[in-house]
Amino acid sequence: MLKLVYSYFGMGIVRMNLFNRKSGYTLTEVMLTITLIGFLSTLTLSTVGSSIQQRKRLAEFRTAYAKLSTALKSVTSDTAKVHSCYLPPTAAEVTNLGLRIDGNTTAASFGCQDLERSFVRAMGAVRFCENNPLTEGCLPTNYPKAVSGCFQNYSGSKAYVLDNSMILFTDTKNNSLRLFAIDTNGRQGPNKWGQDIFPFSVKYTETKTVNGKVFVKAIDILPPNESGCTYATSKAARTTTRLMKESAGIKVESD
Repeated sequence: MLKLVYSYFGMGIVRMNLFNRKSGYTLTEVMLTITLIGFLSTLTLSTVGSSIQQRKRLAEFRTAYAKLSTALKSVTSDTAKVHSCYLPPTAAEVTNLGLRIDGNTTAASFGCQDLERSFVRAMGAVRFCENNPLTEGCLPTNYPKAVSGCFQNYSGSKAYVLDNSMILFTDTKNNSLRLFAIDTNGRQGPNKWGQDIFPFSVKYTETKTVNGKVFVKAIDILPPNESGCTYATSKAARTTTRLMKESAGIKVESD
């Protein structure tokens, strides 16, 4: 009888040990699991954070572009004329945007001063720096260097602080609105090309040929030639062309 009791009791201990071994974890296993969870959490938070930043960047870009386009249309409507300050669109823009080009013409700059004055007022400029935006205070001192192959030099440009804190500045006085940029969140960071600073150009978008002479009937804000801009190769940056496509709901392949 005692043997049976001992035998039964012994079997119970064996079963209990087996049960405990199956349901428990070693310290190494626990630590490994915690490390893995932490690693996955870091990846998830990083992805979520990046996605939020990209959506914020796109929203700021859309707001800025809408303001630019509305201001230019307002000036054209108020003055009842198309200012002679523009660059020609690219062949791809003519095709992709369905521009009504009845004849090509060259760039024009003799109407830029009048257009710029009216345009910055329509944009709500509250501060003007027309000699050196860096020394005059329109651009913060920690602003990035001019972009090689794209923007040449701030010292020969103009800058305007807008009533919504955005900053609009030109490449050079001669280029005026034919090559300019806007900082979509002003002095706030990161103050980097392709993240919160984007270049634009005024280009003609409709022409009409009469008796062999080409007349420009409409102008608009379009991306400049960004192929020479060094920031365009950065993974963290987004070109004006890309963000305009994203704003229009056009799917853009990932870099």
